[in-house]
This record gives sequence, structure tokens and C-alpha cells, in this order.
Amino acid sequence: MSYRELVFTVPAEIAEPLGDALLEVGALSVTVEDDAAGGYDENPLYGEPGLSPEVQAWDRSSVTALFNPEIDDSDAVNFIPELLASLQEAGFKLPAPEEKIVEEQDWVRLTQSQFAPIQIGERIWVVPSWHEAPTDPNAICLAVDPGLAFGTGSHPTTHLCLLWLEQNTQLANQSLLDYGCGSGILAIAAAKLGCNPVVGTDIDPQAMVAARSNAEINNTVICFVLPDENAPELAAETKYDIVMANILANPLQVLAPALVNKMRPGGKIVLSGVLARQADEVIATYSQWLTLSVWKESEGWVCLHGTLPHKEDPVRFAAKNSAALVPAQKKSPKLILLSLFFLLLIIFGEHLSRNSLLPKLATRVDGSSSAMASAAFSLLQKFDEQLCRAIGCVNRPVSDFSAWKITSVTLAPENAREGLKNGLNQSTLQVEIQNRLTLPALFPNVEILLTDAEELEIKTIQFSPQEWLPSAWRDSHSEFLRQGAPSGEIFRSELSISLPQNTAGYRVRIFYPEK
Repeated sequence: MSYRELVFTVPAEIAEPLGDALLEVGALSVTVEDDAAGGYDENPLYGEPGLSPEVQAWDRSSVTALFNPEIDDSDAVNFIPELLASLQEAGFKLPAPEEKIVEEQDWVRLTQSQFAPIQIGERIWVVPSWHEAPTDPNAICLAVDPGLAFGTGSHPTTHLCLLWLEQNTQLANQSLLDYGCGSGILAIAAAKLGCNPVVGTDIDPQAMVAARSNAEINNTVICFVLPDENAPELAAETKYDIVMANILANPLQVLAPALVNKMRPGGKIVLSGVLARQADEVIATYSQWLTLSVWKESEGWVCLHGTLPHKEDPVRFAAKNSAALVPAQKKSPKLILLSLFFLLLIIFGEHLSRNSLLPKLATRVDGSSSAMASAAFSLLQKFDEQLCRAIGCVNRPVSDFSAWKITSVTLAPENAREGLKNGLNQSTLQVEIQNRLTLPALFPNVEILLTDAEELEIKTIQFSPQEWLPSAWRDSHSEFLRQGAPSGEIFRSELSISLPQNTAGYRVRIFYPEK
């Protein structure tokens, strides 16, 4: 039996309604594809959370309808003219479509033939269920079939993550969180390489179904949970030795605080789904917590990894300093007086340079500074205050980019029922930032950079402190530009912005304008 396939090339705005009309007149199936796919004008649609395209189609879309002549007489000579007439009555004035004859095949066998076992590195193999496993006794086989969720090992981003797992030999009993787990392939590989416990999460319920099924097939014990299930595995206090996220650059930047928050001190983070040209931006986003570097590159994609620094052990810190003080007890009176003299020089030197020295010594209020360091700086502040009362000081807020931490960012339509863009393309940027230093900090500017589907910059919008700070806070702090933001203060702001029609992504940063 042969099928008749008709292909209509139409503008984006009518692609979806045309597909619905074709199904109503008897088409077995309808697909919509980019008419320029594979060419220079190809236009990918990513549909990231919060920024899904308004029209689920391309500027020039190919709408393909499949008909079965045995059911609908679509092999008749007058079938296409009658079909075009029916579509015209429904409001679609279309030229004659391209026609193809599709011979019946064993579609399951044809699909399976396109997915052969994939070797990753030296030991890992991704083996579909219809293939025999390799005979190598050292092989680690992942039984994962192509299905409803992303992740079969064929894409460079997944390949890089699997390579990272294979080449890191110290995985035994390391806890791992697979963020955006898709099919669960990375979590399954981690479990087979010794990680325990292993947790996977994804916003797609279908991914959870696929991942749990794949974990069972592979005889691995993995906990897969949705982010909104309030599971203890995703609670704020639950930390992991390894956090792995294979998604895209934009969500990796937006999710940076959440991902870093899931890491234990000394834990590792592995990020994939990043194009080589995006690496510097992602590295810069994470620089306020840790240092990322490019681990490997493949086909224009990179895998980034880094380690969350350890907080200094207060007991070791105290013991080290106590040991340093012991020899001083044996020194002569002259040496003690000389030491006191130099100490006074240091104190007055600190006072004269306090506006530059204090910011460098300042600890953070977000828990990233050790208890010993916080106690020592608090003591220094008290001493500095006493000294200021005696001889006078000029206090100036800190002008330091690292003082600020973006704790959350969302971009949402002003009318959620109208999708990302309403008639005026007005959306609301909700941003929350915190001065995490134990000193006042000058307010920075806020910038949102909008990108198209190819992640090229299309618009940059900047807000001064007078624009982004909530009006109520400004009114109650008339000297805010001079006095700066109090230590630990969290500022939540909602900013109305107009999005260009081709907006597909965004990035937010804070900065001090050059003087």
C-alpha cells in the first residue's frame, strides 16, 4: 500500500491553523517543519521556559499532510482540486501542493536501523534494546531507547557529560544531581559508575516517565522527582558532591544561583549545552561563586566544570593562629615594644586607607564566608568604629561588583493568558538582588540583553538605580545614591519592558558604569 503526501509552503501565521484544517478534512497526520531546514536561512526555535515563541512555526513553514488512498480516495484525479476548494472555504487560499508517494515500510524496523550502539570513551556504550550488548567484559552498557525525552548519547552535549563521568575515577559513593535529566541517561551512567545516591529532575512530566522506565531497565536505583513535588531531594538544605546540568546557555545562567546552592563545599559542577561562543558569558555568570573552565569541546559545543571552594575550617584557623602566637611569649621586652610600635603603624595605616582596605577584608552575609572570618571582620569593624569616634572618619559605600548577587530573575508577560507577548509586546522583568557584603555598597545599574533564536544580541536595556529601585524604598531613603545599600539588604524590583517580536532569550547582569 502507498500513501499520498502533500506539502504546502506557507507563512508562519497560517501553518498551525492549516494543519488543523487538514486534519479535519481527513489527513492521517500533519507535520510542520522549517522550509529552510539545512540551509543558510534555517531558523531554530528553542522554546525555553518563559520564552516560548508566540507562533510555533517558521517564517516559511512546510506543512506536510499524509493521506491514505484506501480510506479517503486521495489517489483520485480530482482529489487535490477538491481539497484546495475545501480549504479555500475554510479561509485558506493556497497554490497546488508538492506531491510525494510514500511506500509502506516496516517503520519500526526502519527507525531502529537508524540507532546503532554508540561507544562513549573507552568503556561506556549506549545500546538500544533491539541490539546485542558488546562482549567486552569491561563495558558499561546503558540500555536507552530513543523516546519521549532528550538524551540518547548521540548529541555532543550528552556525549561530553558521559565522557566526564567516565574519566573521573573517584565517583564511588559520590552523591549526584542530574538537573534537566531528560531520558535519565546521565543519571543512569553515574549510578553504574558508582555514584550514590543519584537524583534526577526535569520540568517535563514525560521525561520523568521515560527516566524512571530507563532506570528500571538498567537495574539502577535513582530517584527522579519533579521540581514542584517538594521532595526532600530538592530541599534547600540538601547538597550534592556533583551537580550536572545538560540544558542550554540561557537557562544555565538564570539557574546559576539554584545550581550552585545544590553543591557541597568542595563539590563539582558540570555544565553542558553551551556553544563555544557562549562559554565566556556562562563562566562570568558563575564567577561570583566559583571558577569554571572549559573541560572539553566537541563539534562547537563545550563542557564546563568547576569546584565550589571550601570554607576555611575555623578550628584549624584558630589552631594555626594560636601556634603563631606562642613564640611571642618568649621574646624580649624590646622586641615586644618594637612589635607594638609596628602594630600602631599598621592600625593608623589601616585607618588612612580604610575605605579601600575594609572592602577587601569584608566578609559576606550569604553564608559563603567562614564563621572565623566573619567573627574576625566583626571585631575589626568594632575597633574601626572606636577609632573613628576618636579621630574622625569619612565613610564611603563600596563600589564593588562582587558585592552584589542576583538571587532570582524571571521574564513574564504582563498578561499571562496572552502568552509571552501581548499586543504591545509588554513583559515584566522581575529581578531580586542582594548586597551580600558586611558593608554598604553603591547601587549598580541593571541590564537585560535580549537575544534572538540564534542567540544574537537584538536589544540591550539598562536601568539606573533611580529606575530599578522600588519607589517606596527610594522615597524612604532620600540619600540612597550617597549612602548606598545596607549590608545584606535584598531588593526586589519589577520593570516593564517592550520585547522585539523575534525575542527568544535573555540575560541579566549588574554593573557599575564607567566614569
